[in-house]
Amino acid sequence: MIRSERIGLRHATEADLALIVKMSADPAARGTFLPDRMRAPSEVIKQFAETGFSTDDYEMLLICDLQGAEEQVIGNVVHFRARTRYTTAREIGWTIFDPALRGKGYASEAASRLVDYLFENFQQVYRLECTVSANNAPSRGVAEKLGFKHEALSRGLLYVQGQPVDANTFGLIRPEWEQSKSAAR
Repeated sequence: MIRSERIGLRHATEADLALIVKMSADPAARGTFLPDRMRAPSEVIKQFAETGFSTDDYEMLLICDLQGAEEQVIGNVVHFRARTRYTTAREIGWTIFDPALRGKGYASEAASRLVDYLFENFQQVYRLECTVSANNAPSRGVAEKLGFKHEALSRGLLYVQGQPVDANTFGLIRPEWEQSKSAAR
């Protein structure tokens, strides 16, 4: 498990499947900024059986709140190949399932640990990026807090709640991450 002050990141286990299936189809857990497409329970279960949600192309880690007596899964972070097959860049994303837990720093803490994990363990990864719905100020704040720089606006990139939505792309390159780590020491 990758740990920080309040949270841990870990791979899913079979015991987590019921929650993952539920959250992948729950609009409140998905939030108002993610595309509407829900995944069928059989699709989620099949993907877990085949890959454990961890391949070279895609990896999901669960965010666990470690502050209570027992760890509680409160969300997930993901990383996957960005854009084309010609790049080693990874795109990252995050979701906190319970709306009452959003805005409390969990996403920032989890995304920060994911960024560290990727740059520390994947030497071929030089660039990370994230795509944020143009009206998703909280996720924009997470990206900026982690040092990601705004690079582009893509018009109509996402389709959310029956409408095309513009999205911002943010990027972070390894030297910027290294500089922030040196400054923090």
